[in-house]
Amino acid sequence: MRKAILLLILIIVVPNSWAQKQKMESFHFSATNLNQVLIEIENKFDVKYSFVDSIVKFKKVSLPLKKYDLNQLNEAIAFQTSLNIVKIDNRYYSIYKKEESIQTEHLDEIIIEGFLSKGIKKINQNIIITPQKVGVLPGVTDSDVLLALQQLPGVKSPNETATGLYIRGGTSDQNLVLWDGIRMYHPGHLFGMISGFNPNAVQSTTFHNKATNPKFGERISSTIEIKMSDSISNKLNINAGLNGLNADIFLQTPIYKNKLGVIFSFRKSYTEIGQTMTFNSLAEKVFQNTNFSKFNSENQFQFYDFSAKLIYNLHRNTQISLTTVVIDNGLNYKSDNANLEVKNQKMKIFNSSFGLNWNQKYSSKLTQNALVYYSAYTLDYEKNRGFPNTEFEQFNKLNRVTDSGVELNFVYAFSDILKLDFGSQLSGNDISHSFVSKNQDIQIALDQKHFYNISQSNYAFLKYNLPKWNIQVGARNNYYLQLKRNNLEPRIFIQNKINTHFTGQISFEKKSQIVSQVRESVINDLSLENYVWLLSDNSKYPIQNGNQYTLGFTYKKNSWLLDIDTYYKTIDGITSLTFGFLNPTDLEVHKGTGFTKGVDVLIQKSGISWKAWLTYTYQDSQNKYDGVNGNHYFPVNSDITHSFSSSFHKTWGNYSFALGWFLHTGKPYSLLNSTNQVKSFNTERLPIYNRLDISGDYQFYNKKTFAAKVGFSIFNVYNQHSILSKEYEKIYTELNSSSTSNYKTHDYYSLGFTPNLFLRFNF
Repeated sequence: MRKAILLLILIIVVPNSWAQKQKMESFHFSATNLNQVLIEIENKFDVKYSFVDSIVKFKKVSLPLKKYDLNQLNEAIAFQTSLNIVKIDNRYYSIYKKEESIQTEHLDEIIIEGFLSKGIKKINQNIIITPQKVGVLPGVTDSDVLLALQQLPGVKSPNETATGLYIRGGTSDQNLVLWDGIRMYHPGHLFGMISGFNPNAVQSTTFHNKATNPKFGERISSTIEIKMSDSISNKLNINAGLNGLNADIFLQTPIYKNKLGVIFSFRKSYTEIGQTMTFNSLAEKVFQNTNFSKFNSENQFQFYDFSAKLIYNLHRNTQISLTTVVIDNGLNYKSDNANLEVKNQKMKIFNSSFGLNWNQKYSSKLTQNALVYYSAYTLDYEKNRGFPNTEFEQFNKLNRVTDSGVELNFVYAFSDILKLDFGSQLSGNDISHSFVSKNQDIQIALDQKHFYNISQSNYAFLKYNLPKWNIQVGARNNYYLQLKRNNLEPRIFIQNKINTHFTGQISFEKKSQIVSQVRESVINDLSLENYVWLLSDNSKYPIQNGNQYTLGFTYKKNSWLLDIDTYYKTIDGITSLTFGFLNPTDLEVHKGTGFTKGVDVLIQKSGISWKAWLTYTYQDSQNKYDGVNGNHYFPVNSDITHSFSSSFHKTWGNYSFALGWFLHTGKPYSLLNSTNQVKSFNTERLPIYNRLDISGDYQFYNKKTFAAKVGFSIFNVYNQHSILSKEYEKIYTELNSSSTSNYKTHDYYSLGFTPNLFLRFNF
């Protein structure tokens, strides 16, 4: 085994070079959009052009049919469009307006441009999504950033939600979600079915799932870094849209030219006044196995999100910005019966946050970002049961999280090829939860806890970027004041461009986490949000630690792409509740460890107006807990061994269309025997899951001052009803007794046929 690993490393690190030959290719264009012309040139010559979309959007190019070399093409484009084309190196070119100047700055190399779709690219170890540029993805409406991530191999949502991302064996609470640096604790709507982030307000989303910059800590699985624009528009821009769930508006406008500007977005559901087929399908999936059957003007579910950013350019080297974001979900459902018994359930999930950023460029070598942030999350659930007389029963669940902090982050460039990221961060967490049951005679606190902690973190990350080598090495140190614990987290990433077509890479990272979600042991009728946030106490809930090792390579030639990444992860400090394992007959908290090993594969073929790709993921995730299953490993509840997808995207003029088929093995589940004891731990598997998704749009108006498009998506075209999970509910046979009980099995099914339409305007 050691020899095999050594051989793989040697294959990666041995440098090779292939001389790029001058060649000529046939082209013919007749008033063709410049963007399409550039794509064809990139595919045939294996080069890349960088540019601002707005300067090429309305440019046309015409060329007679004959063979051209690259220089001839660049000269013809520059002459016909009045744009400048400058060569950066043997592969990269920059396009800009003649009246503008080009800034020479060494940027991280784009390993893959158009990863799955236009607007998605891979830069070194990270995936960057630009929602406004993303093409149509199968089953995704309006470029939902979290749903778009699920198109990537290794990113799964076993429960078919946008926010429930299980990345390389990690649970959803092990993902750090940032909005302009602000920590988000509830990034979704409709119990996670759609993202809580308006994609029209998002400039970019960076996905870190290996060798993460030690600037980011706090979670052991991944970091999803969402950013709004930092630029001040020179005119008023308005983007408005409507789909089967909500309406939204986004605007960006200057207040004082080049000095002060504002960005604003608001999205609101209309489900409380009218229920579309889209909402009804989602509600049927979300509220299955509950007594919620029909929504109307009285029985309501509604949501909204709001974000705003004020940008002030104090000086050409100084920018200050203030960001705020609010995500709100509300549920109010009432029912009665022939016995005049009235039931009313209310739930409010609210996340409000703000952040103050100060970006300063001290010199050509030193830049700084200072951040002050505050984030507050509240889950408030109330269940009332009233009777004809004065008697009543009430259950309340409350979970509150306050996360605030200050950061000082620096980047120092020793040269174009050597840079150092370093900084210090101070954060505080205050988390509490309470479960209270009461009636007209008594009130009982079923569970109440309050945690708080202050963390001090320092980090450094050195980046050495040579033409063929990219080496990144650094570490993060966390000191948890209340826990009196230090955690050192080394990170390393080595990438080698073996030749023109092959790029290899290896990495290692260590992470720790003290904030997590646990599955509550108090059962209520509405078990949709049966997880609560809490802090590690170094005892019952220890600090979680994770290590990840990766080895992979990328092969690109002409229009073909092959990307393979293998990984091995270990985790300790988990508990049976924090990792989502609930033994139906044992509600004790058991400590455990786990591992995940897997491989992610992407094969992609691109044409001038089409793209096709296949993804495959193999994953083996297992945990073991003290005193459970003879202390032996068994598959985790979310383990999906094999996952496969096949997608195709095509454009015809102003039409775009995407088709995707998804298949994966079922999740594991445990069997109970006749005495309600676990017969086997997750040894059985649910049936194979599969579905077909379609999306499309039509740009029916596209001018400089006004643009409009209409589109659709259909999730699960052939209405396949697959079992997503199998859960056990304890049924008590005697009042106030847990010694004699039975269990009822609930099967949770996938989302059925779900169409959605959207209409969008840009002014």
